[in-house]
Amino acid sequence: MTDALLAFALKLPLALAVFLVIAYAGTADKRIAGVLFTFPILNGVAIIASPDPVTVADAIYPLVIFNCVLFALVISFAHALPPVRALPRGTKLFARVATWSLAWFAGAWLITDFRAAIPGAAVLFGGGAIVAVLFMRLFWTKDMPAVATSAINPFHHWRQFESFWANPTGLARIAFFIAAYACLFFASRVALDEKWVGMASALPLPGFFALAALMDHAERARGTDARAKLLPIRDTLFLGPLLVIPFNWTFSHLLVTALPPDAIALRYLLLLAMWTLAALAVFMLVPRLEAQLDRGST
Repeated sequence: MTDALLAFALKLPLALAVFLVIAYAGTADKRIAGVLFTFPILNGVAIIASPDPVTVADAIYPLVIFNCVLFALVISFAHALPPVRALPRGTKLFARVATWSLAWFAGAWLITDFRAAIPGAAVLFGGGAIVAVLFMRLFWTKDMPAVATSAINPFHHWRQFESFWANPTGLARIAFFIAAYACLFFASRVALDEKWVGMASALPLPGFFALAALMDHAERARGTDARAKLLPIRDTLFLGPLLVIPFNWTFSHLLVTALPPDAIALRYLLLLAMWTLAALAVFMLVPRLEAQLDRGST
């Protein structure tokens, strides 16, 4: 139980940080937020904590693609999956997260159960790259206003970030997230096979909460189409697997070949370094990509 509490104390702040950053990023640069929905923060912690990191990483590869498909569907049909128009505002977030989580568990269970029949990292990465290119070419949101450079400057946006969360609604969302994450974390500890640990670590609960918060934020803006405001998030969703698959493959194999299991500090330093490089890649490359594609779509 002590080990479980220590793991929870480590993972909860990271999961909460992902939730807070993605939800706010969705108000500043929705396409950066789209990639962050699958950012491998919790994947990395699950891999590092496992006695078989390669198996955990291998279980995650197809799930991250499934996550992108699920996010694309719920954004495309924001009012129908689930149908929450008639619900009070206070219960919409709960209904959405609960419905999406149940749908995720059903799909992820099947994928994990039949993991041996699904191709490995190289094939999934190649297929994911083709899907990402085709999806962006076919469904890229047109006529979006240019994103200012300050949109990716955390100092410029600190006050907006604080005001977005430091209010009764924001604090209630945070409390609900912590409670839900705690329940799921301790439930995942009873898994008997490392592939199921990998499945649990791929649950995009921070992303579900962030998207539900963004939907609520968009619906509160009068005179606007909430779905239309969310569509740019969908533009870059399928870039996520192109980040997560090589990240998890590289990290898990480095743990096996280069760092002994008892080198805990070095393992976490490696993870921090790889997180930093991945985050820099997202924040530097996505604005350039969206600028190029926005020009091509006009």
